[in-house]
Amino acid sequence: MRRGVLAGLATVAIMASATQVAADNLTGIELRGLLAGRTIYISAPFGSVPIRYNPGGTMSAKSKAMAVFSGGISEDRGTWRISGNQFCQRWNLWQAGREQCFSVTRTGSTLRWASNDGMTGTAH
Repeated sequence: MRRGVLAGLATVAIMASATQVAADNLTGIELRGLLAGRTIYISAPFGSVPIRYNPGGTMSAKSKAMAVFSGGISEDRGTWRISGNQFCQRWNLWQAGREQCFSVTRTGSTLRWASNDGMTGTAH
């Protein structure tokens, strides 16, 4: 009986620990606070891209990695906005000027993003 109780307590402790490190979806308010006025380094499959998100909803970036995937264009500007619990961005030139929306989760100090077109990555 005592072994069963100890095993049960161990299982509860492990489940509690797993719950504490589970990813938390960021809300729209949290996303605005995270982005507005900051440069965020997005880790993507093709390299790191530093993006400056200005408080007024504009953004800019320079990236040699993006130039490889955008016909040699290494610098771009665009707009960003919050839509529900996602942030959306539209570059003037990169990604053919189409809007992409992202959900972001936080696990500890790690931010993970997932775009509406299936790309994923981390940010800091």
